[in-house]
Amino acid sequence: MTELWTRRVLENRTQQFPLTSTDSPPLDNLDVNTDIFSKVLVTFIYTVLFAVGLIGYSMILYISLQKRSTHLQSTVHYHLASLAVSDLLILVLCMPVELYNFIWIHHPWAFGEVVCRGYYFVRDGCSYATALNIVSLSVERYMALCHPFKARRRMSRGRSRRLICALWCASLILASPMLLTMGQIYVGEESICTTVASFNTAKTVLQVNALLSFVVPLLVITVMNGLIGHRFQRMTHHDLTCSAASDHSITTESNRERSLHHGVKVLRGVVFAFVICWFPYHCRRLMYCYITEWTNTLYNFYHYFYMMTNVLFYMSSVINPILYNLVSSNYRQVFFSTVAYLFVPCHTPKQPADPLSQVPREEQRMCRKDMYKLQEF
Repeated sequence: MTELWTRRVLENRTQQFPLTSTDSPPLDNLDVNTDIFSKVLVTFIYTVLFAVGLIGYSMILYISLQKRSTHLQSTVHYHLASLAVSDLLILVLCMPVELYNFIWIHHPWAFGEVVCRGYYFVRDGCSYATALNIVSLSVERYMALCHPFKARRRMSRGRSRRLICALWCASLILASPMLLTMGQIYVGEESICTTVASFNTAKTVLQVNALLSFVVPLLVITVMNGLIGHRFQRMTHHDLTCSAASDHSITTESNRERSLHHGVKVLRGVVFAFVICWFPYHCRRLMYCYITEWTNTLYNFYHYFYMMTNVLFYMSSVINPILYNLVSSNYRQVFFSTVAYLFVPCHTPKQPADPLSQVPREEQRMCRKDMYKLQEF
């Protein structure tokens, strides 16, 4: 938002004042006339998202750090914990700053040079980390379903931890140009946080960000989830029976079919939520790159579009753990047992049950292969 304020101010200053003049344009040019209803509404939404996200992610991190997380039969909880860290940092470090200095008090910038550069660096770094975590989780789910035995050999906990560390290092490296692109400048006697690099440099940084944190991840998760959905459809039409006709096999097949349909819906929801929450946000940032003539009408539209897109951006940080808890049945069991353990007095959480524990031993051997593929969905 501040990029446009400064750009508009400097354009007005160039037209109305000589470049060598020591006079400053009126500070009213920095003001944005936002109606109080919009400010209160956005503040209320941000508060709800902050509370829900803080509680949800705290629970996820608590589960991941406890010994009970070892009961999970896959590495999915590592990805969820990493996703929780990136989204939690966005909520805790970026949302309060934006609410104060971009929604309510537009100028002066109140937090200094370091926070100005750090704000954009953290926001973009965590955005990269979130997108890359979603990609890695989609690939991990694809391997677990379509290549279960290969996944069991290759997707160890140690490798998952190293992969997540590499994703975070890559995210911070990709976000590092923001440290040089953004900064604090003075208009008159008041400071604002805005672009300090050239327009072409800022344009390149935003374009690369949109490509690597949205377009490429969207293509990957769409392909991975499409392959998983195709696998689901094949499994529903293929006669994969656990044993000869019996009450147990009929029940297993019925549960299996429901699990497949549930998995397809969840994976579609993952792609849909990613597009809905991130596409408007990147469109708004790219408006700054490609629109050269800013009328008052377009500028006012941009201001309210800014608030709407950032609400969706922060909303993605809240719904991500909900979607991915739906993906993993084991993680879901541990999550609810932890909630019961923390909030229900004198209650001992049950350990996640083996989905084949009620099946006769001779049928279990025939079911293991298929159930391994399905247990995470």
